Amino acid sequence: MEKRYQQLYSYYYADCLVVCPDCGKDAVVKNENNYKEAALECRHCNLRKTGYDMVLYKAVAKLHCPICAHSIRVERCVKEKLENISVECGECDTKLDIKPRYERYVSNYSKKTNGLKQDDVFGCPLYFQDDCKGNLFWAKNREHLLEMEAYVSSELRTLPYRMRMVERLPAFIKEAKNREAVLKILQKWKNSYK
Repeated sequence: MEKRYQQLYSYYYADCLVVCPDCGKDAVVKNENNYKEAALECRHCNLRKTGYDMVLYKAVAKLHCPICAHSIRVERCVKEKLENISVECGECDTKLDIKPRYERYVSNYSKKTNGLKQDDVFGCPLYFQDDCKGNLFWAKNREHLLEMEAYVSSELRTLPYRMRMVERLPAFIKEAKNREAVLKILQKWKNSYK
């Protein structure tokens, strides 16, 4: 009898498993879709960050020196908005305290990742990712991994109503000729994370 695909999980993206930026082991990003509630936690090195920790401000000031009329442009990254910042004219060395304009942005740990998939808030590479026949193959977490394994290993792949994750899988994962390679990678990931 042929093995029929049955959905294991209805939601896969509650937490995202990533590589810790401090120790390089597995860490968890919670609430990845909302930086205000997002949290990065590593059980190995006890790293704890929130989405708010990643918020920075760029203080921007453009003016002309009141003494020599030289153009002054200042951009500084700061953690908190300040009432005034100190600037110095590069021409006459006059020191000024001015009120800057602020631009808010969310920083992250993003480093060169050679095309690897990252979480959206902290910019950490996903823990489960590998090359599969020239394609980037990744899973967000263990549930996502197990769901893909259940789908790829089944011979009958009739989809339940509104099975969005499986519908969106890249073609190389669904192709029968890649079944063995995909399952081998999924098994390696399962064995690497207990």
